[in-house]
Amino acid sequence: MSDHIVHILPEQVASQIAAGEVVERPASAVKELVENSLDAGARSVSVEILGGGSALIAVVDDGCGMTRADAILSLRRHATSKIRSAADLAAIRSLGFRGEALASIASVSHLRMQTRRATDEHGVEVAAEAGDIEDTRTCAIAAGTRIEVRQLFFNTPARLKFLKTLATEQGAIAESFQRVALANHHIAFRLTADGRTIFDLPRANSVLERFRQVFGPKIASKMLAFDLGRPGIRAQGLAASSQESFPTGRMIFTFVNGRSVRDRMLIRATEQAYQTLIPRGRHPATLLFVDMRPEDVDVNVHPMKTEVRFRNGGAVFDVVYHAIRDRLADQTEGAATETAPAPSTDDAAMGLITMSSRGEDSMPSPRIEAPLRLVPDAPSHTAFQRPLTLAYDRDARGGPTAPATPIPAAPIPMYSSLRVIGQIFAGYIALETEEGLLLIDQHAAHERVTFEKLRRELRDGGIRTQAMLAPVSLELNPARASMVHAALTEIRAMGFEVEPFGPTTLLLKGAPAVFGPEGGAKLLGDMIESMGDAGFRGGGEAAFENWLKQLACHGSVRVGRVLELAEIHSLLAELDRTEFKTNCPHGRPVHIQFGRGQIERMFRR
Repeated sequence: MSDHIVHILPEQVASQIAAGEVVERPASAVKELVENSLDAGARSVSVEILGGGSALIAVVDDGCGMTRADAILSLRRHATSKIRSAADLAAIRSLGFRGEALASIASVSHLRMQTRRATDEHGVEVAAEAGDIEDTRTCAIAAGTRIEVRQLFFNTPARLKFLKTLATEQGAIAESFQRVALANHHIAFRLTADGRTIFDLPRANSVLERFRQVFGPKIASKMLAFDLGRPGIRAQGLAASSQESFPTGRMIFTFVNGRSVRDRMLIRATEQAYQTLIPRGRHPATLLFVDMRPEDVDVNVHPMKTEVRFRNGGAVFDVVYHAIRDRLADQTEGAATETAPAPSTDDAAMGLITMSSRGEDSMPSPRIEAPLRLVPDAPSHTAFQRPLTLAYDRDARGGPTAPATPIPAAPIPMYSSLRVIGQIFAGYIALETEEGLLLIDQHAAHERVTFEKLRRELRDGGIRTQAMLAPVSLELNPARASMVHAALTEIRAMGFEVEPFGPTTLLLKGAPAVFGPEGGAKLLGDMIESMGDAGFRGGGEAAFENWLKQLACHGSVRVGRVLELAEIHSLLAELDRTEFKTNCPHGRPVHIQFGRGQIERMFRR
């Protein structure tokens, strides 16, 4: 029975448990420390990290500083200057308020704090190990605070074991830092990693100027300012024109009362505002600030303080949706027009921002598709169509895929031998068969063609690359540049000839020949944007084959593209020479058939 006696946990153990919720990874520690600096009234915040944040996190600010007594007390759990009573939780105005972050960080690291108020002659230095204060002394320091966190998670090996690669952890820190910088354009920010500058952002005069500092002038020039206020709620910010879209939602930033949050409702309102304006499966770039009475939003939902609950979520959704949708209704005025500075290695961009080369358009519209590229195979690589007698296919490993059509099993026709009726909805090719009507999904068809070519080339020694007419530079988001550089081997294996050209720039010299060089820069940008935190690594051949599916998907003709008759015939001929032609690489059907009898019954014949 003695094993089941209830007892109070030692303070150190309780702190380490709390640290598990507040400090999930080095990026969490950076976020908490930077927010403390902002709450202290800092006008300038500098962060230095080593070893992905595990070896060192150093945060320096010019905020109000602390007295000796406050500095010591700040390392104790639930010690805070931001709230006094339970009533204060109903109307939180500061970024921090729980009094857990600093104590939690100190409990799993070697921490050293130096701080001084402007009115004090000397500063104070406090050193702690695993949460226990080891030493206090006076020190010389400018007004403000410097906190050094070394050997994060040194005493919690289980947490240390679950950290990802240095490049991934550094990328997470940079993205978290980026969000804070976007929300506070009036503050100067600097981030360095292992001696290399990631961000160096002087104070900006506007949100648009800060957006340009972070993402570069190209995308900033496409942003539209919006602002809509209703009683108790205001939604304002920047929204990309409908000519801009991205393969993931990574460029949607949402803030509530200046706090970066992850809220599905705000993202849904943003995405719905772009419905019918950008292609399905694509996402906009938006910087959304929602301001409301503090008592109308609960930020005390999770220790990380990134989740919120609204008292009237429906009203918030409505304001956000109409703020963006109404702005998109007329995009002819109000876009960013200020003269932008020339790009530099400090200009951040998302996977792809700058596409510049001699002899090529430096900013092609992403809504304009490149010519349909159907490159004939070399004679030794000729594909063939296996006889198929079922309405479903089997993948390369012999496993069944989803049925292509609900009709009874029947021989799969040679698509190119059928009469082309035309193209409907700019996405589906209508063919007449002896048995009825057959509709082909042009994107699924082209995706299967390109995927099989890529896979065959890879197995025959490597994906063929076609040289660009002139090299194209791609500016990378500094927050993800280290992950991209770590993935260059895999990027080259996909058929892209790339070279580093500075810390945040790639030089694209060639693209997969199956697509041709015309849209190579956009294609590479989409692949980089789709890349996960672990890059393209891990999982072996099967995982890399999944990335080839992504490559085929991004590079294939989209629904919404009107095809010439010659392009339709070329696509059908290529499809007939392709294995597994009845389904796209993700298992969706390439064609659906409507029997003649079914059609006649609909007309009651």
